[in-house]
Amino acid sequence: MKKTERAEAIEISLRIMKQLTAFRVSSFSTAAAAMRLTIGQYMSNFIELRLDQTVGTELFACFEAARNAGSTLEAMDGVRTAMFAETPSFPLTVAIVNAAIIMSFAEQCQIISRIQFKSRTEVDVMIDKMVPIIDNIKLNKTDSFVVRDYQNFVAVSALLIQHLSATERQLPRVVWMSFPVNYPSLALANRIYADPSRSEELIAENKTVHPAFMVRDIVALSS
Repeated sequence: MKKTERAEAIEISLRIMKQLTAFRVSSFSTAAAAMRLTIGQYMSNFIELRLDQTVGTELFACFEAARNAGSTLEAMDGVRTAMFAETPSFPLTVAIVNAAIIMSFAEQCQIISRIQFKSRTEVDVMIDKMVPIIDNIKLNKTDSFVVRDYQNFVAVSALLIQHLSATERQLPRVVWMSFPVNYPSLALANRIYADPSRSEELIAENKTVHPAFMVRDIVALSS
């Protein structure tokens, strides 16, 4: 590996790690310690790594460790955005940039798979967020992907949309209701759902200041 190639790979990797760790994490958690250790190993051992052997494995371990430490969709967005801005000069760094783009998307899929959506509207918002990301990667990056990486990306993209579509079909719709007076949350839950125990749900959905005086225009679920 040439010095210039190694230097570029390290610089790009540092920028990946900066974005990858751009989320709030407890300094003393076991997962955070594991993430820092994994990233440190990747960076410190870089001189010995080779593209066709362990670079991809080591890099993916960093992404997995970040997700396990609580990384967010926004942090993974940051990685992808940063990598789109890169102009790598060597095959190794091109591969690292492309891998980071695919891995950040794959980790977003993992994060989304664990979200407990409450309504079809929430799923629609997520679909509207992820579809442009998929289209952007296909439009601007797939020419530089190797065939296997492109196939894997397409497969994961399809699985994500299938998961969100299936989730959406199982959830209630959001409905809007107007009332002539400001009811307490318990009374509204009883009127809407015939179930006072769902008052907390109404409070959360409507960002209520005081549960004794709910707003008149209510957001609720259809069931």
